[in-house]
Amino acid sequence: MSKEHHLHSAHEHKAEHKPKEGKILGFEVNTIVLIAVLVIVAAILGTYAGISTGESVVKASINTGASANAVNNAALMSSVEKFVNENFLASQGLTAKVLDVNDQGNGLYELKFDVYQGDKKLDSGVVYSTNGKLIIGNVIDMSKPLPVPAAPTQPADAAPVKSAKPVVDLYVMAFCPYGNQAEDTMLPVFKLLKDKVTFNVHYIVSVSGTTVSSLHGAAEVSQDEREACVLKNYDVSKWFDFATYVNTNCGSNGSCWEAGATTLGIDTAKINTCVTSEGVSLMQANADASTAAGANGSPTLKINGVQSSAVYQYGNSEAYKAAICNSFTTAPSECATALSGSTATTQGGSCAPSQ
Repeated sequence: MSKEHHLHSAHEHKAEHKPKEGKILGFEVNTIVLIAVLVIVAAILGTYAGISTGESVVKASINTGASANAVNNAALMSSVEKFVNENFLASQGLTAKVLDVNDQGNGLYELKFDVYQGDKKLDSGVVYSTNGKLIIGNVIDMSKPLPVPAAPTQPADAAPVKSAKPVVDLYVMAFCPYGNQAEDTMLPVFKLLKDKVTFNVHYIVSVSGTTVSSLHGAAEVSQDEREACVLKNYDVSKWFDFATYVNTNCGSNGSCWEAGATTLGIDTAKINTCVTSEGVSLMQANADASTAAGANGSPTLKINGVQSSAVYQYGNSEAYKAAICNSFTTAPSECATALSGSTATTQGGSCAPSQ
């Protein structure tokens, strides 16, 4: 079975960065090669920071312990690496490592870097910086975090369809950070209502012949298949235990999944056999279900076939519970139970292929 690796950022958008006439930080733009930025960094910047290309300049500087005409290379490398990782890559499960600094003259520096997923090198690129300003289309003040992006605008939810036993469908990708938050948020709701509700989990993948593709690459395909096999060979309760264990402990490549499975009483040999013999067919069934539901973003939540935006209230299990309980013909007594730890909410986005 071959597995195709595609690296994408959530809601990836590609844009050309063309020099414009004028000055940036006192430099003639046409005298410097401003941007040869790795596409993934530019895409994440454009998507999550909402920053467009152009001539805007954010003015301020960080203190690297150097004068205006000199730079401490180690300090600049550390500052750029920290800023790129925290603001562009961490939410994607990726890490950048700045390799060196090349003085381009006139206070402009070129920094080469590699991007890793876990221990695997995915790509390389360069960014340009002054002593305090990172240049990616715009000039960014590294002394301040990027503003928190506004929550995606969601259409108003349709009226709920009520039933005696609601069907809850959660569509995710194994290594999407938003999907992982949704799983973690749903867990206490599942524990409360599992005997009253039918819970289904589906993976957002594409299948061509025997090739399975998932947004975050081959490692995600493998974890999608493992989790689908746990669901097939055990039950939704065991799936929640396994998926949330991996979310918490195993990073973006699922490296500790076997230890987690063993701890949870899951037969790893059975899961490996299932992946080998049934992985592609299980992913095909998941791809068909996700396509039929119109679910291309992780997470997507449907209750009795009606999509619910409550899924984006990460950390707020009460919101998940309320959405589900509102779909009962007659809500059970469990719906009156307050779920602890449900006050903190992170309103966020989702992982989806580029359009």
